[in-house]
Amino acid sequence: MKLNENFLTQEIDDTQVMVSSGASDFNGIIRSNKTAAEIVNYFQEETTRDEVVDKMCAKYDAPRDVIAEDVDMVIEKLRKVGALDE
Repeated sequence: MKLNENFLTQEIDDTQVMVSSGASDFNGIIRSNKTAAEIVNYFQEETTRDEVVDKMCAKYDAPRDVIAEDVDMVIEKLRKVGALDE
C-alpha cells in the first residue's frame, strides 16, 4: 500500500492536513492528529499494514491490538476517500 500521489499532506501546528490535488473524486480536507499523521506518513512509501503496526509498536508502549486497531482505522479512512493505492 502507498498513499495515492494525488493526495498531498501538510503539517500545520500539531495537525496534518490532507487534500486531493483535484485528480480524484474526493474534494474535502482530512485532518489528522499526531498519531494518525504518523501512520499516514508511513504510507508515503510502499508498505504493508503489518509493517506499520510493527513500526508503531516499536515506538509506542501500547498493546499491539490497540495499535493495530488505530492503524486499521486510519487505513479504512484512507481507503474510503481513495487515498491509498493497493
